[in-house]
Amino acid sequence: MRKTSILLMILTILTKIFGLAREKTLAHLFGASAMADIFLVAFSVPMVITNLLTGAIGTGFIPIFDQIRMEKGKLRANLFTANLTNMLALVFGGISILGIIGAKPLIRAMSPGFSEESFRTCVYITRIAMSSILATSIASVFRAYLQIYKHFAISVSHSIIMNIVLMGAMVAGKLISIRAMAWGMLFAFIIQYIIFIPFVKKEGYRHAVLLNGEDPHLRQMLRMILPIFISMSVIELNYIINKALASGIATGGISAMNYSSRLIDFVTGIVITSIVTVTYPPMTRAAAKKDRGQLQKVTGESLSLMSLMVIPATIGLMIFSPQIVRLLFFGGAFGEEDVVMTSSILFFYALGVPGIGFREIQIRVYYALGDMKTPVINSVIMVLCNVTLSIILGKILGLQGLSLATSISLLLGAFLLYLGLKIKRLSPMTGRTKNLGKILFASLCMGLVGKIIFQILSQNLSGNVALLGTILLAATTYGILLLLLKVEELYEGIALLKNRNKKRNDT
Repeated sequence: MRKTSILLMILTILTKIFGLAREKTLAHLFGASAMADIFLVAFSVPMVITNLLTGAIGTGFIPIFDQIRMEKGKLRANLFTANLTNMLALVFGGISILGIIGAKPLIRAMSPGFSEESFRTCVYITRIAMSSILATSIASVFRAYLQIYKHFAISVSHSIIMNIVLMGAMVAGKLISIRAMAWGMLFAFIIQYIIFIPFVKKEGYRHAVLLNGEDPHLRQMLRMILPIFISMSVIELNYIINKALASGIATGGISAMNYSSRLIDFVTGIVITSIVTVTYPPMTRAAAKKDRGQLQKVTGESLSLMSLMVIPATIGLMIFSPQIVRLLFFGGAFGEEDVVMTSSILFFYALGVPGIGFREIQIRVYYALGDMKTPVINSVIMVLCNVTLSIILGKILGLQGLSLATSISLLLGAFLLYLGLKIKRLSPMTGRTKNLGKILFASLCMGLVGKIIFQILSQNLSGNVALLGTILLAATTYGILLLLLKVEELYEGIALLKNRNKKRNDT
């Protein structure tokens, strides 16, 4: 599991780099401005639906497909896939039409602080972007299909194509017109999925014109999707709430919230995508066999591995938030004031990174056990917490209060899910709390050493070069401390690499 996780993590880093390049392009061309706010609101509608569909459909589809394949064979499982795909095309085709018709109230709700001119422009772009939802709904099924057959690289790297085209669309918007950018966005959303086709065919899939609403497996799938969709939507919904409130606090507030949240997504996406993608199938198998010991072991390993990476990343983001924002976004239309605003938001968003990671793994345990109710209740509590705290802290701290509210709600959600697992007599961190303490100690020492190193390097080097050097030296310090403290997860990783090299030498 760890070997596949590491490989997938490397691939995910590459896709996230292209995602950051997209944000850098937006920052360079438009900065934290009204135009950037318009783009981000219009972009967020189909992107949110894309993210939620991919997660919800994949999470529900994989165990049902495996069940059909084991009981009735691959051909029957492929027919189920075709039926599901056709039904989703009908449903989300209708949603696309509703989104186009209802774009005005949708944008008004998402960005109540927009001027009339910004509102009209955003509605135009949103109507074009909403047309992409049909392609997204179909592709989300085949993305999960490819993961079942271990085509992990293809299933995560398609976004590289999307981001390249999106960057071109942004340039077109700057040099030609807003209409060119809008149509470029639509093209980017659709063209990215072309690479799925040959790999899906390679696994023997042939599409069938089939619509059977009475299929019990389809009904089971649809019953699963709604609670999963609600549970997985909470993070995106929190960001939408923050952006809506930010539109009334400061011009460019939506942009600043977006840039900082994208940096958080970069960190959490690398770790969560790789670990959860590999972990979820073993979880479902252990749950299906009613092997609670194995389920607890897999969950504990996942949480420990995530802690090893997420905790130092959290501390690094908090300590070096101004330097990171300046390195990635400063230049062009993105000025010093934008750096200050964005980095202050990033600081408070970083507090919630462990909450995101732990919640995403724990929520899969509930799905594997067939408990769809608890994650939904957890999501409702988190949203209510975020809305309440955002209103209160937004008035006191401004944009920073919004990001702090989100982080508190994320940590609360993760904590409540863990309590729920304890009630179910699952304690994935049993025997691992000592290692968790070592990781936390090593991370704090890394942060302190990193701060001192940066102060020394910045006296003789440029800020960006000093930051890159600091990251390298701080990471080295963290690794050495983990070795000295004999953190179990690190030694397991070293053993994995030794075994891999031994196999290569033997062959």
